[in-house]
Amino acid sequence: MPYASNATRILVVEPNPVFRMGLQSFLAAEENFAVCAAVGSVDQAIEVLHRQPVDVVLYGMEEAAPNRTTAAGLARLFRQRHGYRVVVLSQSEQPGAAEAFLGSGVSAYLPKDVSGEHLVSVVRGVSGDHELVFIVTSRLGIASIVRPRELGLSSREREIILLVAEALSNAEIASRLRITIGTVKRHLRNIFVKLSAVSRIDAVNKARAAGMLPVPA
Repeated sequence: MPYASNATRILVVEPNPVFRMGLQSFLAAEENFAVCAAVGSVDQAIEVLHRQPVDVVLYGMEEAAPNRTTAAGLARLFRQRHGYRVVVLSQSEQPGAAEAFLGSGVSAYLPKDVSGEHLVSVVRGVSGDHELVFIVTSRLGIASIVRPRELGLSSREREIILLVAEALSNAEIASRLRITIGTVKRHLRNIFVKLSAVSRIDAVNKARAAGMLPVPA
């Protein structure tokens, strides 16, 4: 389907069929928005991304899915990445979710009950300026984002501790982030010092207690 050259191309990934159809219809009615597809799974989304360019992916969390399930889906999307931005729509806020997802590279974290006007504004914002990040969360969610900065972890260190929590090896982390294994080890040493951790598991537990990582279901 041909789109206007200045249209923002959107891919909707939402497991709930009713909500998915609503998003598709609402966004398609907006000026200069083109909904490339609306699918229910990451597998289907990857098929779309292989077929056509996309500017923004709206990724809806499942209501009962733990944060790690969403994080795994995001990781698969980012492996396919070709310049598109990702906006996470959360059904219910879980401790550390905003920090974890923003640390993984998403451009916005919003509740699913966000107003249509706000959603449109965010989609336009992330597609127009790749440095912008949008967050709508509670005071508790904001506190979990601030705490890691108080501990002094860099954005790269927060990315690495998130991948350590997914049980990835140093080699897998290096491949995922496109850095050397030596660089991963250096960052891990810094993380251990900053968190006063004695092992990978200890570092993950302390990062989770500080609100940097989602609490497992």
